[in-house]
Amino acid sequence: MLTFTNTATISGMKIIKIKVEVNLSRGKPQLIIIGLPSKSIDESKERITAALINSNIRPKSQKTVVNLAPADIQKKGSCFDLAILVGILKAYKKILFNTKDSMFFGELSLSGKVKRITCLLPLVIAAKEMKIKNIFIPFDNKNEVILISNINIYPIKHINDLILKSEKELPTKVEKIKYEEIISTKNVPNFQIDFADIYGQKLAKRSLEIAAAGGHNVLLIGPPGAGKSMMARALSGILPPLTEKEAIETTKIYSISGLLKNSIIFERPFRSPHHTITRAGMIGGGNKINPGEISLAHKGILFLDEFSEFPKSILESLRQPMEDNIITISRVTGSIEYPCDFTLIAASNPCPCGFKNSETKECVCNNHMLDQYKKKFSGPILDRIDLVVYVKAIEVKKISNHHLSLNENSLSIRKRVSRTRNIQLERYRDSNLTTNSQLNSKQVRKYCKLSSKAELLLKRASNKLVISTRSYFKIIKVAQTLADLESAQNKRNTNNCIKESHLAEALQYRKISF
Repeated sequence: MLTFTNTATISGMKIIKIKVEVNLSRGKPQLIIIGLPSKSIDESKERITAALINSNIRPKSQKTVVNLAPADIQKKGSCFDLAILVGILKAYKKILFNTKDSMFFGELSLSGKVKRITCLLPLVIAAKEMKIKNIFIPFDNKNEVILISNINIYPIKHINDLILKSEKELPTKVEKIKYEEIISTKNVPNFQIDFADIYGQKLAKRSLEIAAAGGHNVLLIGPPGAGKSMMARALSGILPPLTEKEAIETTKIYSISGLLKNSIIFERPFRSPHHTITRAGMIGGGNKINPGEISLAHKGILFLDEFSEFPKSILESLRQPMEDNIITISRVTGSIEYPCDFTLIAASNPCPCGFKNSETKECVCNNHMLDQYKKKFSGPILDRIDLVVYVKAIEVKKISNHHLSLNENSLSIRKRVSRTRNIQLERYRDSNLTTNSQLNSKQVRKYCKLSSKAELLLKRASNKLVISTRSYFKIIKVAQTLADLESAQNKRNTNNCIKESHLAEALQYRKISF
């Protein structure tokens, strides 16, 4: 007897539909799986057999051949268990409802329970795009797919939940929840570091607010103990929550990586890898070609503390992803693409001893040491950074006289940043853009309008300063974010024109302080 069920496999972010064919015939009683299965799939024979026996279903004394089509694609993972089992149960006539428009995902335990799997969210989204009507998933994965609408999703605890005579007996579907309802029930974020707790550093805090509002890259340069790392970590507290589209994109990456904690990701990720990280760990790769830190920071922050200590090869590998917002990892077995639309926040000392230009300690570095230190940062990498800020050390005697109540807190800044992001979303509603930093040169000319005085200042600055074409457009994009911030501050939502003051402030952030 021949039966069919459907499932899918994943290669990077690409989903491939897999047809499971099960044939029972006379011969030696055994379960054979063909179709280029991996070791984990081959081991499913023992899991399926034990699950049947422990669920009081006696395996038939027949030769059972399972084919995973198309046969020329490598299948990996344990999510095929449930689909194979359903095909076998259909052949046993234990499942009588129609499974033609259904897909099955899940790993089996020896007792017959359906266990949680990774990569489920991208599989379910792809199944929806394939016009699949019903999807059967592990019960423990149900919170991962609560936002997916217009498709029937059934959470399964045990294989006995599938032994049904008709579709009327199917288990309760996953209840869909609107994203707005989830966000509205979220409490105020628990700020580990509040901007109100940071002494002084007005210019640095201003630059981080600009970065949060427009998605701009920032380099903080200053002596040890000036508060660079503290301010960078406080940045996550002023970022607006993810939009529904961004939340699904980010959750898909974490689901593929196996890092998802049984729920949709609502807050923007903050990744801070150590400078001993490998290139594969940073941009992605390995035996399974997993997403790297730049993809795990998608729609969030990638913080590189001790920027100068990262190997130059790793820093140079960031150049293309920072421009394209996507990383293509090529191996002999094929190429895989992962999204990586992140905001880079880097922190570094100005010299090897850390006290160049310091007002408190004398720098002991000679010219040769300074020249060698500068070589760690290539021109192309620095050219991709929108805002460069020198962070001065705070004198200890001034800290005791500083009143924290005078500082603006993270919640207040977060509200202003959210209003600024909404202004940008409204401006770019007819495109796929969400922030000013994503504009290309053509889009800058279309959306960014400069006043006559601002145009004149930009021409003078271009003639006087040595800036690249990329820097030219980055200055305009930062100035547009400053204009949007001013509108958000005044609670106006208009097509903001870039003034001379906006451009002047944007220009001051282009000075490299090494």
